[in-house]
Amino acid sequence: MQMDVRDMSFFPDESFGNVIDKGTLDSLMCGTDAPISATQMLGEVSRLLKPGGTYMLITYGDPSVRMLHLNRPAYNWKIALYIIPRPDFKGPAGGSSMKSYLEPILMTEKGLLPPGFVLEDPESHYIYVCEKIDETELPTYPLTANVL
Repeated sequence: MQMDVRDMSFFPDESFGNVIDKGTLDSLMCGTDAPISATQMLGEVSRLLKPGGTYMLITYGDPSVRMLHLNRPAYNWKIALYIIPRPDFKGPAGGSSMKSYLEPILMTEKGLLPPGFVLEDPESHYIYVCEKIDETELPTYPLTANVL
């Protein structure tokens, strides 16, 4: 099938359990009206994901440029970030890192890399795993006079 990723109305809501993106958002970010196109695409991805579903974005876009688009309350995503260096990357003194790349990077509340974080390979891939939160599992809080 071929269609515009910014309008996938052919599919009903919550049609997919997983969406993998390697280059689509990046391509939109290079075009005219990039923020609008990114918002339209990510809104469609969120709409199409089932609760508990996952959107996996594989990109060169670091958190300072991608989290602005991914971390919107309307998408209802819990986001984990993994940073994977190039397979042939050699760290300082030609050695490879002992760091595990299977653990997510803890980001700040604003969705950025923590202060002092050292990126070993500047050409790393960033993998954002965005899990759509199942709203039926969110705690509900009764309204009381002191909340209003």
